Amino acid sequence: MNKIFLYIIPLFIISCSEDNTVSEIPVISFENIIFKKSENNFTQDSLILTINFIDGNGDLGLSNEENSYPYHQYNAIIDENFNWVTIGSNDVTLPLYVYEPNGAITLFSDIDNRSSFNCKEYIIDTLNSSNLLDTFLIQKNVNNKNIYIEFYKKNSDDFELIDWTRVFDEEYGCGIDFNSRFPPLNIGNANQVLQGKLRYGMVSYGFENVLDNNIFKLKIYIKDRALNSSNIIESPEVTLQEIISN
Repeated sequence: MNKIFLYIIPLFIISCSEDNTVSEIPVISFENIIFKKSENNFTQDSLILTINFIDGNGDLGLSNEENSYPYHQYNAIIDENFNWVTIGSNDVTLPLYVYEPNGAITLFSDIDNRSSFNCKEYIIDTLNSSNLLDTFLIQKNVNNKNIYIEFYKKNSDDFELIDWTRVFDEEYGCGIDFNSRFPPLNIGNANQVLQGKLRYGMVSYGFENVLDNNIFKLKIYIKDRALNSSNIIESPEVTLQEIISN
């Protein structure tokens, strides 16, 4: 089965300083993107994106081990009686709420509008006292990642968002998109300006099949550890043939 994988190429820090005039909200700009075709049918093609960044206090990056609040993977959906809602729950008491690991509770829905199984809204896990597998309704936490990539393919005069989670699994959407994490960049000192380039690699068997000779572009933004979102940038409109690297 075709899969998508992500990897972070070594990052090069350009400068660190104590300039207090730089915003603590990260700012990014586009540098380039290249396409590297695999040499055989057994390895995947690569898209390598490079962006420039500057951040006023240097709080950029998440390690793979950081999965506690507020960087957790998902929030639970519970009913009025604080019961986890599963795909087959027959005794749900409305309304439904979002329950976060820090104890925060917010309204999720006044009605029971659970959809059929899909990987965006459900997780299969052993979350109850019986340790039996079940399928739980969840809300994914956007703060679990710190780099977000969207692909748009040009159709006539419009650009259409590509849902990579359904490229190889159209029914359930259990594929992998290109949102991920880059590691901590400011390991030594806190509260210093970081400015540099982040090279971000994406590999897939699907680039040529999905993008073919079509014009496409990317939208990108990042988050810092304080959950500030950067500006959203767009790549130029390109084809794979235009950015291929030998």
